[in-house]
Amino acid sequence: MQDVCLFAHFDKDGKVDDYVLWYLARIKELNFSIVFISASRLTAADIERVRGLCVDLILRENAGLDFGSWAAGFARHGADVGGRLLLANDSVYGPIGSLQRALERLTAAPTDFYGFVESAEAAPHLQSWFLLFEPWVVQDPIFRGILAQPFSAMPKRQIINKGEIALSRRLVEAGFRYQALYPLNRQSRVTRRHAVNPMHVLWRELLFEEGVPFLKIELLRDDPIGVADRAAILQTVEPIEPALCSAIRSHLARTAGPDAPRRPRRPLFARYRYALIGKSHRLQRENRRAQAAWTTVLLELLTAPLRMWRALNRLSCLLRPGQTTDL
Repeated sequence: MQDVCLFAHFDKDGKVDDYVLWYLARIKELNFSIVFISASRLTAADIERVRGLCVDLILRENAGLDFGSWAAGFARHGADVGGRLLLANDSVYGPIGSLQRALERLTAAPTDFYGFVESAEAAPHLQSWFLLFEPWVVQDPIFRGILAQPFSAMPKRQIINKGEIALSRRLVEAGFRYQALYPLNRQSRVTRRHAVNPMHVLWRELLFEEGVPFLKIELLRDDPIGVADRAAILQTVEPIEPALCSAIRSHLARTAGPDAPRRPRRPLFARYRYALIGKSHRLQRENRRAQAAWTTVLLELLTAPLRMWRALNRLSCLLRPGQTTDL
């Protein structure tokens, strides 16, 4: 196989939803051989729906999150990858518009590996829901060592640290470079300083101004930071991809009901903080400097006690050897 996509899937009801099939079909159009790794108990009917789009289907226990699935897929097919390797998952709706054009823009300046969005949360890194690696990275022992870790035995925080964040950090330390369609140097000072998830706070800017053709599912399903309007978001997507929008509504009807398990909303303080960050970012982009400055002042006053508490906590850990903090 030349270009290979390892696609991680999980569905609480054991289904392969229509929006997943939409995404897989767009990946296949780019001539990727797709290995579908599911941590769900799929029905025979859903297995058949996937087989027509994939060269292999791996069923595994629900452990290790997406990195556990990618590790399982790479353990079976890593030696077969002769070209690029794409790591993707079902945590996004899309592509909205042309995936090929977005990928061409992402890879226009050749480098070693790519992702659509760079995040400053915890440490600068590429968000892992779409990662593309050139062949020489795939063959490197550092990359292979990261995917050889026992993710299925790790808690979520450790998977994030040793998977998503370590993947960018360790490859950069080894001399590789990465490129994002929305890198940190294009983000405003306030979003970099406060290390938000751009896919939550800046979904509109990413989709329509930066050309990132995806929406995070948790934004529409859970609205974890209390700033999204599901109906308004779908209205913006429908003129571009009406068929995908129909699949999104169907998926949300099944997974976002009043009794469905959802990611808890952040506390009111955090939601207000995110709202100020998004407002400050938009005012700066619109060159409304006075209003942006005032919003930023409010944000800094609001978060000063939190930053001081975190600094004291880190100092306390430094003074007590052997202790660490995930703050």
